[in-house]
Amino acid sequence: MAALGKIRKHGVLLVTTIAVALFLFVAGDFVKGGQSLFQQSQQVVAEIYGKDINIQDYQKQIDELQSYYEITSGQSMSGEDELNRVKDEAWQTMVQNALIQKQCDELGLTVTDQEVAEIIQNGQSQMLNVPLFMNQQTGRYDYSLVQSFINEYNQLKNSGAQIPDVYQKTYKYYMFAQKQIRSQYLLQKYQVLLSKALMSNPIEAELSFNNRTNETDVVLATMPLSLISDDKIEVTDAEIKAKYNEEKEKYVQMVETRDIKYIDVTVNPSDADRAEAEEVMAEAKEKLAAAANNTAAGNVTRQYTSVTPYTDILKKKDAFPAMIANLLDSMSVGQTTEPQYDAATNSYFSVRLLDKKTEADSVLYRTIAVGGEDAAASLAKADSIMQAISNGATFAEMAKKYNQPTDSTWVTTAEYQYGTMDADNALIINTLYSIPNGEIKKLTLSNGYNILMQVLDRRNPIEKYNVAAIVKPLNFSDATYNAAYNKFNSFLAANNTSDKIIENAQNEGYNVMEYPDVTSSQHNVAGIHNSREALKWVFDEAKPGDVSKLYECGDNDHLLVVILNQVNQKGYRSFEKLQNDLKTQILNEKKVAQLAQQLEGVKTIADAKSKGAELDTVNHITFDSPAFVRSTVAYEPLVSAAAAKAKANEVVGPIKGTSGAYMLQVLNKNKTADKFDAKAEEEQLSQNNLRVAASSLIQTLYLQAKVVDRRYKFF
Repeated sequence: MAALGKIRKHGVLLVTTIAVALFLFVAGDFVKGGQSLFQQSQQVVAEIYGKDINIQDYQKQIDELQSYYEITSGQSMSGEDELNRVKDEAWQTMVQNALIQKQCDELGLTVTDQEVAEIIQNGQSQMLNVPLFMNQQTGRYDYSLVQSFINEYNQLKNSGAQIPDVYQKTYKYYMFAQKQIRSQYLLQKYQVLLSKALMSNPIEAELSFNNRTNETDVVLATMPLSLISDDKIEVTDAEIKAKYNEEKEKYVQMVETRDIKYIDVTVNPSDADRAEAEEVMAEAKEKLAAAANNTAAGNVTRQYTSVTPYTDILKKKDAFPAMIANLLDSMSVGQTTEPQYDAATNSYFSVRLLDKKTEADSVLYRTIAVGGEDAAASLAKADSIMQAISNGATFAEMAKKYNQPTDSTWVTTAEYQYGTMDADNALIINTLYSIPNGEIKKLTLSNGYNILMQVLDRRNPIEKYNVAAIVKPLNFSDATYNAAYNKFNSFLAANNTSDKIIENAQNEGYNVMEYPDVTSSQHNVAGIHNSREALKWVFDEAKPGDVSKLYECGDNDHLLVVILNQVNQKGYRSFEKLQNDLKTQILNEKKVAQLAQQLEGVKTIADAKSKGAELDTVNHITFDSPAFVRSTVAYEPLVSAAAAKAKANEVVGPIKGTSGAYMLQVLNKNKTADKFDAKAEEEQLSQNNLRVAASSLIQTLYLQAKVVDRRYKFF
């Protein structure tokens, strides 16, 4: 079947292991009141508009999205950070779809099956741009491949035959793509409807164009905040309270957060660990230098479990880690370096340069693969083909006779030089790059197969290196880890309250750090890998002042203890939490007012300088974007507004900015070369307004939906 062959080519991508089902991960963790986590009340990962979201539905969304990225990238996702990004995107998609769906239901907006079918037929979605549905000749989406697959899948299903796993995976992805297309198109319809309420007009369009294209060059006199010391300004508690009440609406907190303090101990190798590593590397270097040939040198790298694998081929310099690549030009063939430590990779390394030569970067070649009932039959057939070619038959004729591709292929060094390579492939590469153009070479592989190879062309000579390197990370020993653990554990046992820990930590060499506004949507504590259990403790069990147990986390190299300092409820942020920031804000406002007062009555820029102002030239100021002032390292919208309004040579000020007071004198008024297009300008304005409105709308809908996020309990 046509589609089966294509799908099998990408089977590795589709069969990539998807994340283990969540409940297998958490099932054994907790039993509360004799009830298992599997019971319904404990499977709720979120609430949206009062409706429970089951963890199984969320996990399905994660799995589908992860599968999509693995299919499109051709790589498995296994890193914690990668998987966390998928989880967050799955969550955002799920929440947004729920918010928009409710609005569309009330408005009567829908997406029909026919509309989805047309999008799929026309390839109007990025969800369809995956290798499975791409034409190999054109590199573009091919609807006939989708049709072929669906027909074959349905035939298999209707026949009652067992459906291959690769077909099941592909079909699941196809159904996921349909679901995403429906959601995306519904969102598009809703946005179009919303845009109709945000239309622009010719007057607004012309104003926007002028604000963006009219430029002003000025001499700017700046009185920065630093001219007035803080102790010269008085800020009262009443003023801070009044500022809080005045700006209270700016400080709405959408979710509940926690303020924590914590001690994070990173376990590092000891002097004894370093000495032992140096001893091992000295021994390894001697064996590497004594290796009689390339094979023996490769065996030494494997004996010492080098993290830089050896392959007996020539590579470009950039195939090696930087600390090795930097040495190669200064080394002679046969030389072995003394062990060195590289701080960037925390590794010891020793290098032997086995060969160095100039050869082609790219080779054009063709092959005939020859099999048989056994090795002898394969060899006999290969010899027969070689004899036929020597008698006048062409390589292409023999390839066609044995159902082999007749076209040639380019290979470049970058395609094979990274990662590991078995002996057969190394033999093939070394042969390709060593035989003369036009010569036909027969290779016998370890599995008994034979390959006939012919090089047609080679290009771009470059320097290449055959390198055997022993690279070993400097790790701590079990004894070092146990010593760090026991020391920290003893400290916590002797200081079993938050007050004692904070008071005595520094004396014992530990730093107590603060982390404000931790949210339950985070995946760890303070960016430390594998600290999910500590995060669950912060939100599920801890009360202000509580001290957590000692957590072993990170990449098995961190020891963590957490103190819950404060719970910040959803709603208005507390006055106590904001008073220091508000005091600073009032302090700066008073400074700006005093600086502006010093500039009152100033008529020239020179007079402003005599008052202590710093002078600078600022060019290309437009009303549309805030002016950047180098002396205060701040963007000042009011400076832009004043410059846009001022006339040529006019002196304007004082201007009360955020980081100082200013006077300016206009040097030039210019206009960019842009041409006014009313229709395009109106369309751009509408799009800008739509983006702002959509962002604000989602936030408003989120609050109305009373979203409750409990993902931290499961992830």
